[in-house]
Amino acid sequence: MRLSSKMTLRFISYFAVFYIILLLSVMSLIFYAVYENETASSYVNLMTMDKMDVEMDIEEKNGSFKLTQKLINSAEKSGGVIHLLDENGQLLASSEKQARSYTMKELAKIEKHEEGHIWRIKNDQYLVFIQNNTAENLLEVISEQGIQHISSTIKQHLSKSDAIVEQYSANGQRQKILFGKETKELEPIKILMGSGNLTETKELVASEILKDGSLLVVRMKNPHYNPSEPIFMNGLKKALIVIAIFHVYLLILIVIFSAFIGNRFGRPVLHFLKRIEKLAGQDFGFVNDHKLRRKRNGRFKRKYRIFDEVDQSLTQLSTKLADNECKIQQSEKLREEWITGLSHDLKTPLSSIYGYSKMLSSKDYEWSQEDVRKFAVTMQEKAEYMDALIEDLTYTYQLRNNAIVISREEVNLNAFINEYVKNTTSENVKMEQMNSEIHILADSILLKRILDNIVGNAEKHTSEGTSIYLQITELDNKVLFQIRDEGQGIPKDELDNLFNRYYRGTNTTSEASGTGLGLAITKQLVEAMDGEISVQSNSSGTVVIVVFPKLME
Repeated sequence: MRLSSKMTLRFISYFAVFYIILLLSVMSLIFYAVYENETASSYVNLMTMDKMDVEMDIEEKNGSFKLTQKLINSAEKSGGVIHLLDENGQLLASSEKQARSYTMKELAKIEKHEEGHIWRIKNDQYLVFIQNNTAENLLEVISEQGIQHISSTIKQHLSKSDAIVEQYSANGQRQKILFGKETKELEPIKILMGSGNLTETKELVASEILKDGSLLVVRMKNPHYNPSEPIFMNGLKKALIVIAIFHVYLLILIVIFSAFIGNRFGRPVLHFLKRIEKLAGQDFGFVNDHKLRRKRNGRFKRKYRIFDEVDQSLTQLSTKLADNECKIQQSEKLREEWITGLSHDLKTPLSSIYGYSKMLSSKDYEWSQEDVRKFAVTMQEKAEYMDALIEDLTYTYQLRNNAIVISREEVNLNAFINEYVKNTTSENVKMEQMNSEIHILADSILLKRILDNIVGNAEKHTSEGTSIYLQITELDNKVLFQIRDEGQGIPKDELDNLFNRYYRGTNTTSEASGTGLGLAITKQLVEAMDGEISVQSNSSGTVVIVVFPKLME
């Protein structure tokens, strides 16, 4: 699987985990809100509840009914009592200990005067909530006794309830205060409206028209005052607090998740950047980060295993760059040796040519014809050497840049070697005969040059009379062409650099002098014809092995 696919799957899995955690958190908050609502001791305002809400608070067992404590508490907080009646008004259950049944006429009156609320529930049953207006009760007692004869018992009830008894004219002007402290008089509309919904009324007001047309009013603080607006605001505040807490939790979760992602993906990236910086500084050493790798084997830990391919690629790159740097240093060393050798090879014949020309042009000496001829021959040899050196230098660069045209044709290798041995001037070159004929695709002219270079090199670096054997061997679909001598062998340090250009750099006055490019050109020519060349050498002699693809019949 590619790195991009692995990273995509890893990110998908991380974000799936993040989504699941977030979903579970939201569901937990929702379940908590539902649980708080279900386990509340009472409803806020019973008269605002729907049928479905209150119906769940009626319990039936063996034909008897019971109201839950939550419903009873709600009735008390809402300032009244609640009864469960059948379709005939018969009492089935009640929040009041000494409750009674109701006639349909009484129920209709309760509904008409909005003194309570009636819910029709299953099986033609009725749940009836009746508000208990204390001001109405006190007004009823005072009315029965008369305003002039308010008993001490009633006064105690009035005082205990912090109630005020007032008398208003027919047009709504307060005439006098019959009991209680003086307060701001009521507006006529307030007297007319009365108490209404107890939980929404701050002050309980009950009024009655007297015989003289005046109004008797009882007013008191509402102990059941619990307006919906503050409740709504409190609920809104709680909702906002929950939302704020959720977003803080979400922010913390995002920070933790981001830090987690950054650690999983950022740390390896920084590690790789450090490695690249070290590579740029030609430091190819291994970087071991114990936070990323196992101490035991140096491999990435499981959570960072996705970057194994990148790590392996950088390791391979480090190894390759280190090898290339080593090769560059070796090439630089060889280049310096080559420049030194080439300068020497060019300078030496030039010095000879310059010296002889200086001698010939000198007026201080009279040279004989024989001396002039000898000087000229030497100068010609040095010039020919320089010409061959320059020609070989041009040729090797042409080969390197594929500027030499190689004309391949079918060559009978046995016949070719026999012809070469017959035409050579050396008696030391011999061929080991083979019965079968072997054919290859090669350029016969360049093939002869390859043989000339290898055989000539063997003759120059072996003692006089040393035999040189040419042998052909078949191996599967390849042809092994071996040039073997029985000389003293080649030292290992020279063997490793045998095919490098200008490695030898010998003095041109040596009998074994040469351009130093022969074997380098040979290697290039062999490879240009899809072949391979190698050398094996020891104290018993040297074998040059040239491998060509065999031409199949």
